[in-house]
Amino acid sequence: MIYTFAILLAPAPEQIPLGLTGKPIQYLQFDRLIAAIEPDIDIEALKLLPEQSLMQAIVQHDRLICELFNDRTLLPLRFGTAFVSINALENYLQTESARLLASLQRLDGYAEYLITGKAIAPKIETATNLKGKDYLLAKRSQYMQQEQWRSQLQQEISAYLQLLTDHSDSFNPESTKPEFQQMESQGSEDLRVYALLPRSEVESLQNSWRSWEREHLNWEINWSEALPPYHFLN
Repeated sequence: MIYTFAILLAPAPEQIPLGLTGKPIQYLQFDRLIAAIEPDIDIEALKLLPEQSLMQAIVQHDRLICELFNDRTLLPLRFGTAFVSINALENYLQTESARLLASLQRLDGYAEYLITGKAIAPKIETATNLKGKDYLLAKRSQYMQQEQWRSQLQQEISAYLQLLTDHSDSFNPESTKPEFQQMESQGSEDLRVYALLPRSEVESLQNSWRSWEREHLNWEINWSEALPPYHFLN
């Protein structure tokens, strides 16, 4: 099988990172497109790796894509993407050529950023040593405070996303429009957003974020480094 990491524009990169087996990867060129590949990968054996070894392979896959992405625009492929032969890969590049070239052009100069946020909830006193009607009233008050907090949280999340959108509207209208995908929060997160942004504008956006955070001291918001556009492929 021909394991394939990413699709790039020709010419091939100068760097040749090590692939999943510890051997240098190769580049296959078809017209204006380059595929970063590693031949002779047993995909079925890869799927049967112990969990720790499988995770290491996934990390290596992502690390290699990020290394190539630091040099140029690319279309990252998901872990486990492989073709049965060189001919099959060339047929794919030929068939999908127009779509792949359009995606590379659309994403040129852009990167994906993961924005996560955590809000510090106000301390709500727990009803103790109360009985009967007083206990029920205290529990009702506590519930209403929690509902008020949840409502405030959603309003602040909407305001932050609107800030990103409003600032993005000032970008060059002839360039690719920035995109945002709000995802389900994980763990202790209250906010999780993937943003497709031009790298040249990110510092300006982050300055806007700092201004917003100074006005919302109950929030802690973090941006990832520039990532390949996994969530914004056509």
